[in-house]
Amino acid sequence: MLFILPLLLLFVAACAVGSTLPVTEPFPTDGGTEVGAPGSSAENRPETSLENQHSEGNGTEGSNTEGAGQQQESENTGEPQENGQPQGAESDQPPPAQPGTTGNGSAGSSDNNGVPQAPPEPPQDDGPVILTISGDGVSAETIWTLGDLLALRDGYREITYSTTNNWPSFGHMTAHGVSITYLLRQAGIQAGATSIKFTATDGYFVTLTYDQVFGRLYTYANHSASGSSGASAAEPLIAWEWGDSRVRPENIRPFFGQSGPMEVNTAAFVKDLYLIEVFTASVGVWPPPGVSIAEGEVPAGTELLMLHDNIDSIRIYYTLDGSDPDYSSAVFNRSTSYFQPHLIVPLEITEDVTIKAFAAGLGRAESQIATFTFTVQ
Repeated sequence: MLFILPLLLLFVAACAVGSTLPVTEPFPTDGGTEVGAPGSSAENRPETSLENQHSEGNGTEGSNTEGAGQQQESENTGEPQENGQPQGAESDQPPPAQPGTTGNGSAGSSDNNGVPQAPPEPPQDDGPVILTISGDGVSAETIWTLGDLLALRDGYREITYSTTNNWPSFGHMTAHGVSITYLLRQAGIQAGATSIKFTATDGYFVTLTYDQVFGRLYTYANHSASGSSGASAAEPLIAWEWGDSRVRPENIRPFFGQSGPMEVNTAAFVKDLYLIEVFTASVGVWPPPGVSIAEGEVPAGTELLMLHDNIDSIRIYYTLDGSDPDYSSAVFNRSTSYFQPHLIVPLEITEDVTIKAFAAGLGRAESQIATFTFTVQ
C-alpha cells in the first residue's frame, strides 16, 4: 500500500499537466485566411485601376504640347515659299508605354528605321479633333483625333529621316507616327489625286505634288556637307512624336524623305499641322533653268551663271559630261540668295563642254532638261 500511494499521486499530476497542452488544429484550406476575416474581401484588397493606367500611359493634359509653337532653328520653317505664305514587321520588343517613348518604355530616339513597331495604345478618351482631311481628291471629309491616329496600328512607323535645309545644314530627325500612305487610304484618297496641301494652325502651308509625297524618297544614314551615303527608302509620316537628339511628344507634323541628298525637305515639315487637303487639278511644271551667256564659242576661262526666276524656291541639278542629271547630280545653287549667296558660284569653262540641267522644287513637277553646249576658242 505504501508503494501504491506515490504511484497514484504521480498519475494524478501527469493528467493535470496534460489538460493544459494546446490542441493542434488542421491547416486552413483557403491559404491561411478564414472566409470573412479582415483583409480577405475584394473591398480591402489593392486593385489596379484600368482608368488610371490609361491616363498615366498616355500622358496628362498638356503632355503633347511641349515645344509646340516654337520653330526649330535648323528647319527654316518661316522661309518664303513658292505659294507666298509665311511660314509592317512586328517588333520583338515591348510596345512603347506612351507617345514619346521607345520600345523599352523610356524616352529617346528609335534605333530602327522604318520597321513598323508596336504602336502606343489609343487613349481611353480620344480627345479633341486635331486633323481634318478634305478636298476633291478624297471620297469624303474626315476628322481625326489623336486616338484615331493611334488606332491605325497597321500604319505605325518609326523612321529616322536625313534632313537638308536652305542654309544648307544637314542632319537627322526621328519621327514616330502613321504612314501618310496608309492614312490617306483610310481617308478614301481618289485615283485622280494630283497634289496634297499641308496647312498649319498659323496659316503656313506647303503644297506637294502626288509624286513628291508618294514617289521614291530616301533617307541617308550618313548625311553631311561632305557627302551622303547609306540610302534607304523612307515613306512619309504624320508624326505625333519626333525630335533630333531626343524623340518626345509634340503636336502632329508631316515628315518626308528626300529624292536626293541636296533636296530641301525641312520646309515641308509643317509644324502644328491641322489640315490636309487632297486635290485633283493638274499641277504646274517648273520652267527649265537658263544660263547667263550665249551658247557657242567662248574664250577659255569664261564663267557662266545658271539662272532661274524662282532661284530660291528650286534647286538646279546639272552635269558637265553630257549625261542626263538626276537628284544625285551636282547642285548649282547650294544655298539661297538670302542665306549664303557666296555659295552660288559661277561655272568656269576651260574646255568644250555640254551642260545639262533641270529645276526641281516643292509644289510643281520638275522641269524638262535644258542643254547648253560651249566650245573653247
